[in-house]
Amino acid sequence: MLSKKRLTSAVLASVLVSGFGASASLADTTSAEAKVAYRTAITAYKAEIATYKSSRESIKATFATAKAAAVSTKNAALASATTDEQRLAAKTAFKEAMATAKATRDASLAALGSKPVKPARPS
Repeated sequence: MLSKKRLTSAVLASVLVSGFGASASLADTTSAEAKVAYRTAITAYKAEIATYKSSRESIKATFATAKAAAVSTKNAALASATTDEQRLAAKTAFKEAMATAKATRDASLAALGSKPVKPARPS
């Protein structure tokens, strides 16, 4: 009877140990695949964020150029203005140019979309 219990315990122990080894091996494979997928996602994210940042900087630079041109035009018009109507026209033209520049910037930022999201690390 004692021999049967030992044999049963030994068989049960070997089954449990071999079963856990297979699960650990399966987890390692899944973990390795998840790491590879994460590395691929990070590489793609880095490219997307670089494109996003350069596009955003381009939009900002275009707006700054339009703003500088509007200010320069307004200042030149105000310097040469001799009547109140000419000053008013220069200010109105400036406001319109700035409204156009802002609308263009806002439309470009909307078309650009939201900032890419960094992928989550596998657990």
